[in-house]
Parts: sequence; structure tokens; C-alpha cells
Amino acid sequence: MDSIRFGILTVSDSCYKHKSEDKSGPEIELCINNEQTEIGKMLKGQVYCKKIVPDEEYAIKETLSSWSDSRQVDVILTIGGTGFAKRDVTPEATKQIIQKEAPGITIAMLTASLKITRMAMLSRAVCGIRDKTLIINLPGSPKAAKECLTVIGSAIPHAVDLIRDNKKQIIDTHEKVQNNSATDVSVQKSESKSSLCLGNIVDRCRESPYPMISVEEALHAIRTHVTPLNSKSTVDVEKAHDRILDSDLYSKYALPPFRASIKDGYAVLSNDGKGKRKVLSGIKAGETATAIRLQPGTCVRVNTGAPVPDDATAVVQVENTRLLQGTADNTEEKEIEIMTEIKCGQDIRPIGCDIKEGELILKSGTRLGAVELGLISACGYKEVHVTGLPKVGVLSTGDELQCSGTALRPGRVYDSNKVTLLSILKENGFDALDMGIASDDEITMVQKIKAALKQADVLITSGSVSMGDRDMLKPILQHHFNATIHFGRLNMKPGKPTTFATCAFEGRNKYLLCLPGNPVSATVTMHLFALPLLRLLCKDSSMPIIVKTKLTSSYNLDPRAEYARAILKWDNTDTLPLAYTTGNQISSKLLSCKNANALLMLPGRTAEKTELREGDVVKAMLLGLTQYA
Repeated sequence: MDSIRFGILTVSDSCYKHKSEDKSGPEIELCINNEQTEIGKMLKGQVYCKKIVPDEEYAIKETLSSWSDSRQVDVILTIGGTGFAKRDVTPEATKQIIQKEAPGITIAMLTASLKITRMAMLSRAVCGIRDKTLIINLPGSPKAAKECLTVIGSAIPHAVDLIRDNKKQIIDTHEKVQNNSATDVSVQKSESKSSLCLGNIVDRCRESPYPMISVEEALHAIRTHVTPLNSKSTVDVEKAHDRILDSDLYSKYALPPFRASIKDGYAVLSNDGKGKRKVLSGIKAGETATAIRLQPGTCVRVNTGAPVPDDATAVVQVENTRLLQGTADNTEEKEIEIMTEIKCGQDIRPIGCDIKEGELILKSGTRLGAVELGLISACGYKEVHVTGLPKVGVLSTGDELQCSGTALRPGRVYDSNKVTLLSILKENGFDALDMGIASDDEITMVQKIKAALKQADVLITSGSVSMGDRDMLKPILQHHFNATIHFGRLNMKPGKPTTFATCAFEGRNKYLLCLPGNPVSATVTMHLFALPLLRLLCKDSSMPIIVKTKLTSSYNLDPRAEYARAILKWDNTDTLPLAYTTGNQISSKLLSCKNANALLMLPGRTAEKTELREGDVVKAMLLGLTQYA
């Protein structure tokens, strides 16, 4: 099943006044978030909400109701307030807001606790369900809370499946219990090749079992579950563009490595002041000046960037001089006159004035653009260490898809998603593998995914994640690959069924980002989720560039946050760029992405705000080569 979202509510007057006194909450949070702990292995979840409230019924009820009714979490664990003290009112508050009691959980905790201490009989814990959320009262001490959660932990995933009415997971768990194949009732998928994913069309779920979360929550889940690749490579500087530096770089040399002229002119002794000068010779860029000695009344002609003699104290640009005498053959200057006053040190770059030898020039984690590569070369480097790039596979799914270039058969469409996604990846420095098209057949899709995971660290798919009777990708990932689905439904438009999952395959962590099949949805979610995921793997900390923009047309707001394609244009008449719509924004119309250089981040509709008008200001995420900074 996908990751269970937990909320931890600590109930304690003292902890409410002094947050540092709360030991139980952080202890339980650590156990849940760490999949290496006994509890973490059973629960396979993450803590999404946590709060401390005083021993007041209204405060407890308000938090429990808010978290449950907004479906922010699947399970709420209250800690404390279950004893006999006057202000121990957690059970009373819980009873008032739950719709169904779950006494079996309470009995299991009490039975186990009595084996440890007879004083456990004084606990008054209450457990129950409100809407789609399971609420469990745990005792207040860290030891007791952990012991109770360990006792009931194996049943929680199945309880969540029951509440969600996740029929496939429920059936699998019942079969395992009946066959005595496992003592842990968390759903473990077999490698059976029987057709278990589609099931009976009549019995299919008509409401997604996955909680709808925000884009921000989805990005948090990606950041939480993605571990940067522990690999790096050494590449020539010329081939390192857009890569991420994997080690600090220090300059091998001082820049400039010699005293250099800033102008085309004459190296002089500043004490001589204005007047006539005998021209000894000329020094071009790339030559040395070590053998030349200046005497009062003499000068040396120099070019920009050329070294100046060691005893020269200034450079006078050629525009501030005039020729007095040339050589007999008129090929060289013999004498000039300096027309302006001279300041000591003028137009000479001292050794190391730009960069000192051994100075830190770039930190590890820097994205290498044109300027950075030029700087690296200037400091003497031919090669650099960069982070390894993840291997990425792109797979399209759907019976209706057909490769372009062939005669289009009835009921078919050409696959545009794959070339679009591969091109976006290439634009952003990732050379991806084309894994072809998988038909809506369980065995075929499993084989395609296996083939892709053998070659790729990240598999990006499009299609087969919505609510159609042939949308089997999520159950396939769970059943055949024992994948954990961290999110499977988003509160956004387009891209609602976007799914992120992880699994272990042949001893390595694999990441699966399953995008919707509609071309616009796939394109938008590629920018919002796939690119950030890949950059995390590369240790790239750059973020999308978000700007404010002024609308040039009106928008009726959708209940979901919407990412509308737009063309931003800058002019001299306004301080903000103007956003022009690209036309009809339906998710199947790829033309709405044509020439778009931004995604307008339109808020969800509220009772107070149902539309945006021309001239309103909204945020926009830039697309294309300037998207990240």
C-alpha cells in the first residue's frame, strides 16, 4: 500500500508550556519515520502533522476534527491524558468526535500492557474512526507509548485499507492470514503472474483509495524519500556544462599570474609626470618583460593584457599621448609625449588581484554554466569531478498508442508523450532511455517495467494511473514490485492522478514517477515533479524560478489549484511581465503548451474568490532553459 500519513497529538499541560519537555512525541515520530525500526517496518508511513495541546477537551477535539475532516492524515496517535488525574480528558474528547469505536485495538494494547505491569488496568484509552481517519489513544510515557504502538502496529496498515475500502489490499491480506503465510498483516505482494490487477470491472473502486494531497505535500514526499546518488565522474571541462560540481575547487594559480596592463598604451615611471618619453620597445600579450629595465624618461609600449616591466609603476593609455618622432624607416615609435598627469598604479592589474593562488573558486554542489567553466579553465583545470547522472527510462502505456511514422489504425493515436518527455529531459541535461510502449496487459506491462528497472534508476511512465478499468499501473507496482506508493492523487489541475512510488529491485533503490496520459498533464507534471526528483538525485539544490506576473485575461478558478500554460512578455510599460494565455487549457490539448514559457500558479476556488480578472497578479513558474537557479 502507499505510505500511511500519521499525525501525532501530544496532550499535556506542561509540554504545551515548555515544548522541550515533550519526550514521547519525538520518540514515536522517530520510530515511525525510520523504516529501520521495528515500528517503522510495520507501519511504512511518515509523520505529516504534529502538535502539542493542553489537557483541554476543546483543544483536543478541535485538532482531531480538523485533521480528520480535512483528510490530512490517515492515522492520529494521541499521546497522554488517558489516566485518572482530574485533567486527563483525552478519552472523553475522543469519544465525542469519533463515529465508530474500535475496541479491539484498545483491548490489544491493554492485554499486552498487563503482561508488563498490573497498573496498566488504570489506562482509559479509546480508539475509533472519524470519516477516513483512525484515531488511537496512547499512554503518555515514551516507553509505554512505544510498547503499545509496537503491539498494534502490524494491524494498522490493514485497518487503513479497510477504512479506504481498498479491496485489492484487503483481499490479499485476508488470503495471507488464512494461509498462515505471514504474521505481519501489512500487505506484501507476491510475484505471481496471474491476472490479479484488473479484477472484476463491476467490483472496481469508484473512488480513489489514495488521499488527495497538495503539490507542496507531494514535493515534500519526494524530498523525503529520494536519496542522492552516491556516484561521481571525472569529465573534461568542455563536457561539464550543466553538471553539478562534486568537490570544492581551489585555484591552481594566481590571476593574473603577472602584473598586467589594463589598456593599450605605455608602461612608465609615474614619478616622471607629463612630458617626453623615449620608447624602448613594445611588449605584446603573451610575451615576457623580465629583461626590460625602465630608466627615467623612458617607456615601453604595451598591449591590453600584456605583462608590464617589474619597475613600471603606471600605464598611460595611447589616447593620452602623441607621437613626436618615429624611426628612419617609419616602422617604430622613437619618442612620444604624455599629455596627462599620471597616478601611481593606474591601469595595472597586480598579481592575484582577481584570484589568489589556492583561493576557493567554486563550492561543491555548484551548477556549471558557461561562466563557471570559463573560471575553472582560467584557474588551470582540464578536468573536474561532477555528480553522477541518474539513468532515466521513459515508458508510455496504453492500448491506443502507436509509434508515429506508421499508418494510423482505427481507434489509435500517435504517442506524443514519449518524445515530449525525452526532449524535456534532454533540455535539462538528462539523456534518457526510450523504453517503448506497454500495452494495457498485465504480463506485458510487468515485463516492460522489469526491463526498464534493470537499466534505469528512475522510471517515468505516462498513462494507466487514473480510474479507468484498464488503469492497472498502481496495482502492478504494488503486487509485482512490492512498491511503496507515497502519493497517488494530487489536488491540482492538470495532473490529479500523478503517482510517486519507490521499490527495491535487484538490491537497488528505484524511483517511479507515473504521470497521467493526457499530453498536457504529462508535460506539466514532468516540470513540477520529475525534474525536481532528478535534480535531488544529482545533489542539485537549484529551485524553479518563480516570478510575479500580471494577467491579461480573466480565469474562472477551479476547486483545485491549476497550472495554466502562458507566455510571459516583458516590456517597458510595466514593472511586471504580462501573462498571455495559450488558449484552451484542457489536458489533452498539447497546443496549449506551444511557445509557453511559464506555468501560471492559479489558486483553488474559494467562496470568497471564484475568479481572477485581467490585471490581477499571480505567481508563475518559468519553463525552459532558464527554469532553475
